Amino acid sequence: MEIFDLPQKEHLLKEDIEILDKQKKQFKYLGSERKVPGHTMFSLNCKTGEIKVADIERAKDIHFKTRRPVTKDKIIIEPDCIYRQALNKKNFIKRLVREGILVMKQKDMRLWNENN
Repeated sequence: MEIFDLPQKEHLLKEDIEILDKQKKQFKYLGSERKVPGHTMFSLNCKTGEIKVADIERAKDIHFKTRRPVTKDKIIIEPDCIYRQALNKKNFIKRLVREGILVMKQKDMRLWNENN
């Protein structure tokens, strides 16, 4: 009887793997934001606490009727990151503190995650 049970267990595992592969390929709309002139898109990695300028992919297309170039910017989204527009890095940190995402300690003026 054990011989018949093994192929069924392997078959179930293969189905689980296929379901996981399909979940990885699904795309999810996170939202859009208007570009503010003079601002930069920053990203905060919640696990490492690293703040950096977000990577942007620019697509250049030509409008069919007007024959003029149309540029569309897309952010390359990384896992466990938060994205916001700000004038500079200091302003970005202020916004995150105001939203409650980061906590600033007065003693040593270092940034800490709420989870730590």
